[in-house]
Amino acid sequence: MSTILVADIIGLTLAVAFLLLFLISKNRSNRARYILVAGMAIAVLLVSLNVLIIINETPVSTILFVIALPAFFAIYPIVNSYINSFLSRGSKLIIQPWDYTLPFFVFISVVLLLVIIDEGSFRLLVASLFSFNNNLPLPLTTYVIALYIVYYLQFLFFLNKYIIVYKKLKIDKEYSFASRWIKYIIYGIIILELVFLFALFVRDDILFIDAVISDLIILLIGILGIKHDELLLEQKFSSIYGKETARDANRKIKSKFDSGYQREIVDQIKNTVLREKLYSNPNLHLKNFAKKLHIPEKELSIIINDNLGKNFSSFINEFRVKEACNLLADNKLKISEILLKVGFYSRSAFNTAFKEITGQTPSEFRQSL
Repeated sequence: MSTILVADIIGLTLAVAFLLLFLISKNRSNRARYILVAGMAIAVLLVSLNVLIIINETPVSTILFVIALPAFFAIYPIVNSYINSFLSRGSKLIIQPWDYTLPFFVFISVVLLLVIIDEGSFRLLVASLFSFNNNLPLPLTTYVIALYIVYYLQFLFFLNKYIIVYKKLKIDKEYSFASRWIKYIIYGIIILELVFLFALFVRDDILFIDAVISDLIILLIGILGIKHDELLLEQKFSSIYGKETARDANRKIKSKFDSGYQREIVDQIKNTVLREKLYSNPNLHLKNFAKKLHIPEKELSIIINDNLGKNFSSFINEFRVKEACNLLADNKLKISEILLKVGFYSRSAFNTAFKEITGQTPSEFRQSL
């Protein structure tokens, strides 16, 4: 099996896995996530086409090509739609139809070619565009060159749009955190396009480099999708960052969020703690956790107390004790090892928290299993 095919199969596996992960997500309220699903579906389509061409499944690849080529030109418009939708806090899809004009005309041109030229020439075009075979008649060579020129003009157009958004967000306190992610996107696509151009004009192993670049793009979209909910949470917190909590001399401090919104925030905080296993860090305190989430320390404390009836320490200890209960089922692990694994400094602190939550000491709990 060639290294090119291996790289494409790895990319296809990653794309399918990420696509399924996005589809089974329970958070359906964030409309921006749907654009990530569309982006990953395009990745599956393009890598599948590469695999089919390499294994010489020409009839199938010819049919797939009619959809895949316009989809390829839709990548940067989709990124633009995602950025705009994300900045709406994920509450709605913001799609500008004008951005998708070029993919539409590319689709029309491919359909016309399919009708006008003979089947053999069209198959040669498919192989040439994705395998960089130069044995094309002059009219088709001109068509391919035109596609490359138009593609990079589109790239420069959208790159300029991303940079404009980045500059605006960088000076906006509410969205300054998002500018960091847009900066990563800008640097990422510039590097990827430069590497691709270098490989196209200088290197001979263009197919392998193209496959590796595709894998990196899939990873970039996948990581963005996994971090999506956390980014939205950070965005919500940033909207109140730097504001002082209102205080009344005769009443306790109250959160700026309504009760329903607070519950949503608490659920997402729990997901963040579990996903990243933050409870296993013995140095996790309210201050650095609040900093991680870009929310004022007092605001986070209020939300946890009002919705869970406990302080931050007790909140985190519940995660630690739950994990400890799972580990205590393994008799090979010593209790002294377990307490360190779940984020406690000392045996006494571990025993106190464990008994407070379960009503038993760790030893008694293990004996009852």
